[in-house]
Amino acid sequence: MKIRSRKFEGRCARHKKFNPAIDGPGAIKGGCTRCGLLLEIWEASLRLNQLIRKFDPHHDDLKRPAAEQPAHDPRQMSFIE
Repeated sequence: MKIRSRKFEGRCARHKKFNPAIDGPGAIKGGCTRCGLLLEIWEASLRLNQLIRKFDPHHDDLKRPAAEQPAHDPRQMSFIE
């Protein structure tokens, strides 16, 4: 199952400097709905990460799976043939 392959870079058109991770809910000016949605998205991503770590505590999403190396380099010429 592939879940976290999407990168999201959203900003409020009126409050471009609002960052929910740094500013928090107290920085939403005038009850702005777009800033509120950004905050909800950020909180949902935190919750998703917690659930993934609870399901598999050894999951390391920063480590990429190693690509399988062929037994020999196909570009290497063979003296036997």
